[in-house]
Amino acid sequence: MIKPYRGSFHTEWYPKTASEVFTDGDLVFLSSGYVKTFADDADNQPLGLIQKSVAATDSDYASNTMVPVLVGDPDSEYLCDIGTGTGAQSYVGTWVDADGTYDDTKIDVSSSTYDVWLVTKHISTTQAVCKMAKNTDPRPNSIVD
Repeated sequence: MIKPYRGSFHTEWYPKTASEVFTDGDLVFLSSGYVKTFADDADNQPLGLIQKSVAATDSDYASNTMVPVLVGDPDSEYLCDIGTGTGAQSYVGTWVDADGTYDDTKIDVSSSTYDVWLVTKHISTTQAVCKMAKNTDPRPNSIVD
């Protein structure tokens, strides 16, 4: 699970990708202007955490309706569960990936291929505090203007 830890957060509204299931709290990104469940690869920058579940049985499932996304300000930090690897103090100050192998709602401290999260505090072997790449390191393909 990834959840706000400290800093300023606000809600922004974006159209969702039609015919995609979302769970409240999922990490999302923008793809062609639509919110999509985050996938850990080179072209994706995280946007925030969707604040609404969308099921295949919902009346707006196949539509591009607006959904709320919790977005952190530049210095906001998130409490992140570690899905792959073992948390340690030595990871503080390093970039790590989303845990794409198992669950993008967790982090992978053993990989830094796409550098999605900057570890800012060691909590335990299963949790760390991190900043999102989009807030910390606006890259050419980032959605940050």
